[in-house]
Amino acid sequence: MTAPNVRPIDRWFVDEVLPHERAYIDYARRTMRHEDEAGDVVQEAYAKLFTLDGWAAIANPPGYVMRMIRNIAIDRIRQARVVAMQPLPSPAMLDLADETPDSFRVVAAQTQMTQVQHAISALPERCRVALVRRRFAEETPREIAQDLGISVSTFEKRLARAVELLTHALTPQDRWQEAQRSEEGARKALL
Repeated sequence: MTAPNVRPIDRWFVDEVLPHERAYIDYARRTMRHEDEAGDVVQEAYAKLFTLDGWAAIANPPGYVMRMIRNIAIDRIRQARVVAMQPLPSPAMLDLADETPDSFRVVAAQTQMTQVQHAISALPERCRVALVRRRFAEETPREIAQDLGISVSTFEKRLARAVELLTHALTPQDRWQEAQRSEEGARKALL
């Protein structure tokens, strides 16, 4: 009877690795803390050993297998910690957008309101009255004109002048001058 064909890696495995199997399983059990997974981890280490090209150069096979068991256990623990991704609900369901302005916008708005108040208070009295009563009190031009004892046309001229002065006061000077030049150019082109 002839002996079965035994590969060198098989002989190495039986002589160097397999005698320490009990120690491998105990180590895997302590590392994994799950009895049923310990055997799987050891078997996975054995499978990886058989795929190695340089198995003959391993100086300490039991230490090498222990290190493999440790690395496999760590990989499994990491995989177990991975959180399953759940699809997010639609944006309409979340309604998480905060509509309140941030502090920069609040300060900018307060600064802008202060500028508007100063600009309105700096208007000539007739223009200021026309603007405030029309834009803020929302009175009709006819009511305001009758109350002031002026024509509707005069009231509209005062309101237009108030809007022009207010725009000038609230527009940075270089943009205001540019707008005036383009307005003059448009007037000259019409003549």
